[in-house]
This record gives sequence, C-alpha cells and structure tokens, in this order.
Amino acid sequence: MPVIVPLQLEGRLVRIRDWRAGDLPIYREWLRPHHEWHDWDGPYFPVPDDAEADNLVRSLGVLLNQPRTAAPPRRAVVADRGTDSLIGVVSWYYECEVSDWRRVGITVFDPGLRGRGVGLEALTLWAAHLFSSTGIRRLDFATWSGNAAMCRVGEKAGWREEARFRDAREVRGEVYDAVVFGVTRGEWERTAPTRSGVSP
Repeated sequence: MPVIVPLQLEGRLVRIRDWRAGDLPIYREWLRPHHEWHDWDGPYFPVPDDAEADNLVRSLGVLLNQPRTAAPPRRAVVADRGTDSLIGVVSWYYECEVSDWRRVGITVFDPGLRGRGVGLEALTLWAAHLFSSTGIRRLDFATWSGNAAMCRVGEKAGWREEARFRDAREVRGEVYDAVVFGVTRGEWERTAPTRSGVSP
C-alpha cells in the first residue's frame, strides 16, 4: 500500500496544507456574511446562510476522519507561513471530467493581506502541486472584471486571459465581464525557472 504524504506546500509567505480540527471554527467565522471577502469572491452568488455554512464546516469535519488518498484534495488550507493559522483556501473542481479539465479557486479572507503577494503565491503553489501530482494538460480560474486584484494575480502569474464574456455578471447593480485565465502544462513548464522558490 503506498504511503500517503500529508499535503504541505511551502512558500515564502504562505503554506498550503491539509485541514485540521482547529481550522474549522476559524473557517466558520470567515463564512459569516459581514466579512468583506464576500464582496469580491463570486459576489454574484448568494452568501451561504447559517445552515449552509454549518453544513459545509460539518462536511469538512467528516473528511478529517477519513484516510487521505493519493489524489490532490478538492479543498486545502492557505495558512500564514509564520503562524500556520488559516488565512484562506484553495480548491479545484472539474470543468469537464472527461478531459480532466480542472478549474481552481483561491480565496484570501483578510482584506489586510490584499496586494502583498499572498494570492499570487497561493495560486503558484497550488498549480505546481496539481501539475506535479496529476497528468492534467491545463488549469484555469474564473473571476470578474470588477475584481482587479484577482485579474492582476492571473497576469503576474503569467496565465493568459483566455475568455471574456462581456456584460455577463451583475454586482451591486453594476454590470461586469466574466473573465477566465488559464495556463497549459507546456506554458507552465517553460516558465518554471522564473518562479523562484516554487517547484513546478
């Protein structure tokens, strides 16, 4: 039986790791609707109500008691490198399972961390892990044109703007474009030497 190594991806600012029981109450607090990150991360979707948030945290708690598999987890913790405390999450899901087309998500909860490179490093670590641990040919993420910070993350990471669906999202009464940034395995591998401190 293969040995399953716990997930722990180290960057300069953050680490990406498996969930722990102590993360759950912190995560539950960040899910509360008054936190600012809800205004930026998919604000065209409804904020989870208390019952939905409780169910999400409960399901994570159940997963803590299940054995890890060799496959990358669908959702992992972004932790502060110094304190190891939860500051965000990364995730992936199938846009098309037949072709192994995966879309990633990144959320950094604390607005005080915006603009410090935390999101960029989390994206780079997560993409490096997914490319190295699977045979995927590409990754992408979706955002909206009003989230300038996330668009900058995609640009700084060297991912290409692959799609722009004009006037596709409405946020607080204003209309914005939906935007998708993507990277292929070939592009990722060619740019690996420029990503200091992060293995491809």
